[in-house]
Amino acid sequence: MGDFLDFDQLIRIRRATEKMANNAISVADYNAVVRQNEALRQEVTRLQASARHWESESLRFERNRNEFRDYAASLDEYASSLKNERDCHMRRSKLATARVAELEREIAALKGRKG
Repeated sequence: MGDFLDFDQLIRIRRATEKMANNAISVADYNAVVRQNEALRQEVTRLQASARHWESESLRFERNRNEFRDYAASLDEYASSLKNERDCHMRRSKLATARVAELEREIAALKGRKG
């Protein structure tokens, strides 16, 4: 079954033929209608090809967007794990710094007793 434009084309051709049969239209006018119809058909074909192209581009864009979203999510997870690791090292560093300061005070206290 044809689409709307095919049906419209058939109606135009039939009307042009009927008018021509009634001598209401000249051969030149009929040929002009046929040329116009062919030009419209070519334009429809071109627009359909363009629509298919942009649909495939849209799908490619969505695929790239989804891949980027997945990649960004994995980077977020990696950044979160690095932050947790950094926080752990910062806590250890603070504890170690506090322990070093405590040991330095003890060493100073021991030196003060000897002297």
